Amino acid sequence: MSSEGAGPQPRLHVLFARFDPEAAAVVCILLGVFQILYSSPMYYMDISQPKKLFLLPLTTGTLIVAAGSFTMACIRSPSRRLLQGCVCSNLAGLLGALLAFCLYCLSLSSIEQQQDCVFSMAYHDFISRCPGEHLMDLFWCVTVLLLLYDVGAVVLQSLLSVSAFKALKTN
Repeated sequence: MSSEGAGPQPRLHVLFARFDPEAAAVVCILLGVFQILYSSPMYYMDISQPKKLFLLPLTTGTLIVAAGSFTMACIRSPSRRLLQGCVCSNLAGLLGALLAFCLYCLSLSSIEQQQDCVFSMAYHDFISRCPGEHLMDLFWCVTVLLLLYDVGAVVLQSLLSVSAFKALKTN
């Protein structure tokens, strides 16, 4: 404990002039929360995708929120131990987001269109497409949103990882 308080505490490295690690951490937390929230529609979609696919945005979002929280804690009260946790959690969030990115791309490419559709009069008057096609469109939209959130998380996690790793190297 006395060795931590003896010298200047390591802070996150500022990569470039307009890079604010605190704002990046807040955006990371928000991207993770959005992914966690989008896991509930993934659970209730009954389509050809695996039923456990909802766990992907749930775990990825949790990793991203944890990494953003570690970064925020490291900014508020800097210490070498928190900086090491920041590096580890950001790298874990980065790997999780890259894995999720690949799996979302795979699930988007494997969506199958339903061939058989029986229209009843109730559906024919209201819509011109089958309800299953609307569900496929909803799944596609939610997956594309999760994909975009993952791209943002990958960029922010990589910037925060490099920033924390440079701070560890200099101290």
